[in-house]
Amino acid sequence: MEPQAILTDAIRKTSEAYGEALAATMKAIADLPREGGQLHRQTMEQWLGMARANKDNFVAAVNQGFDIWERECRRLIGAPHQSGALSPGANPMEVWLENWQRAVAAMTAGSVPGEPYRELVRRQTELVQQALLDGVGAWRRLWQPAGADNPSQA
Repeated sequence: MEPQAILTDAIRKTSEAYGEALAATMKAIADLPREGGQLHRQTMEQWLGMARANKDNFVAAVNQGFDIWERECRRLIGAPHQSGALSPGANPMEVWLENWQRAVAAMTAGSVPGEPYRELVRRQTELVQQALLDGVGAWRRLWQPAGADNPSQA
């Protein structure tokens, strides 16, 4: 697959994963039991905290994806690579997935097995995790050190 197609796919999957995560969060908040007072507010705040973390990870993935995109554009026209245009580090989608999984585990740690709301939360978060896993696959093809079987790095 062409580097441009891989990059386009990775960017598309990042946006889809972000949208799905926000939709799952909104659905979970809308489905919160209305009774419960303080517990209801705490659970809502946990979901909003996950949404904030999700946004931060999405922005990091977009920033790093843009760096890859910029490098690829420069490669296409034969322009020199700008030093510092690509921040070294972990695949942003993998970091995002790890952060999402930790947040979900922390939220559901005290739940009662079989509790209908927690079961709904589990199903919704699994859908988001699958979207993130799909995105990780697309990013893995791009997020490799220079020269590591990645034609866009040449």
